[in-house]
Amino acid sequence: MRTKLFILLTLLSLILGACASPTAAPAATPAAPQPTQTPAVVKETVVVQQTSVVEVTKEVMVTPTALPNPEAVIPNVEPNASITVWTFWLSPTFDQYVKDVIANFQKAYPGVQVKWEDHQATFRDDLNAAYAAGNAPDVINLSISEGWVTQYAGQGNLLALDSLVPASVVSGYFPNLWNEQVVAGKHYQFPYYQGISVDLINKQIYDKTGLKVEDFPKTIDGLPALCQTIKQKTGTLCDIRLTVSDLLAQMVYEGGVKIISDDGKTFTFDSPDAVAWLQMYVDMVKAGTVDRTVLVTDQDRVGLDLFTSGKAAFYNTGPNLIRDVRANNPGLYGYLAVVNAPVGKSGVVGKGLMGMSVNAKTKYPNAAIALAQFFTNVSSSVELSKLVAVYPSMPAAFNDPFFSTKPVAIEDSVKPTAKQAVSQLADIVPFVPSKNDVNAIVLQAVQSALFNGVPAQKALSDAVAKANALINK
Repeated sequence: MRTKLFILLTLLSLILGACASPTAAPAATPAAPQPTQTPAVVKETVVVQQTSVVEVTKEVMVTPTALPNPEAVIPNVEPNASITVWTFWLSPTFDQYVKDVIANFQKAYPGVQVKWEDHQATFRDDLNAAYAAGNAPDVINLSISEGWVTQYAGQGNLLALDSLVPASVVSGYFPNLWNEQVVAGKHYQFPYYQGISVDLINKQIYDKTGLKVEDFPKTIDGLPALCQTIKQKTGTLCDIRLTVSDLLAQMVYEGGVKIISDDGKTFTFDSPDAVAWLQMYVDMVKAGTVDRTVLVTDQDRVGLDLFTSGKAAFYNTGPNLIRDVRANNPGLYGYLAVVNAPVGKSGVVGKGLMGMSVNAKTKYPNAAIALAQFFTNVSSSVELSKLVAVYPSMPAAFNDPFFSTKPVAIEDSVKPTAKQAVSQLADIVPFVPSKNDVNAIVLQAVQSALFNGVPAQKALSDAVAKANALINK
């Protein structure tokens, strides 16, 4: 009996020793994010002499299968892809932000290499040259407000996203923003950061007119009288800029102009509405109430610089550029007021601000799409909004507590209504064939009316004839 008991105890100790010293398995490298290891309770049953059952309980660390990164939403990203992204006016102020976005992107899509370049005043010239040389960037930060997406898409330079982006990703954006800059029924941009159109007011000048900030015009047709008052009372000129790269769009928003027939074959921007729109600016030039250089510059910072230097009573822009005023003229910052931009006959304040597009000839379309989308996703957009007064293109981003906190800075004054304002931005401009060439024709006509005495009706009718001949060759 004692011998049997000794054998039983010896056998049991061997079994328990084996269970307590398992062979170590090589550790796997989990993908980000790494899951937390959890102890799993494992029960082992040991049969001794077929008459006694000993149940042994031990804890074993089990590493579950790593979860995919929730921000990796684009499938089939090419392994070891190397892509380039160009941004517009983000450096040096937002260098760390861009570097962080790229670092987070590479965590979500391991193995993809990204080279970043920021281009500023010469952005379009640089991009045109890059396309001509066959080395344009894979991902491009393009202006929606200036109509660049439709321009480059119309030239065949951008990649259509429709068949490559999952519906679950598309549904995350405000529909009005996703459906901007559509060319021939196809989409070419991820909506990026959005601006709310406002007018910055320099009260040091504006208050001398005897007007109150609340008196600022609510509609575009109130600007001529305001500019006349400003000149008479202060001797300064209005800092107004035409969108010279997309004049047809400005006609649509401000003048309610139907610029092309429903079948897209005949231009119609010499209608009474169009003539009235152009005549408003012609009259201001004749009255000497607007700065002529700013009015037709193709550099969007010229007007901002004039305002920031303290030489203009107001300037139409986005609240994000108040940071330029604060940085370059701190003394003016304390005299700023912000009002909603006046609305044109269309009743729509404007379209979106910025988008991210993909080069049609990229070697790595899925990797490029993934990076373009990543710049515009919830986390990347919220972080940018925390740095400057721009707003995300995804409704879910506005759930971040940042947007519900009470504004303190002047540039944050529109933050409480930002979500609603962004949701109402709309691209109401129809597709324009040969847009770049047609815009050049329109710009020449507008300048001839503004500065060379050509009647507005004749200038626009001549332009329509040239534009129709261009697309009906």
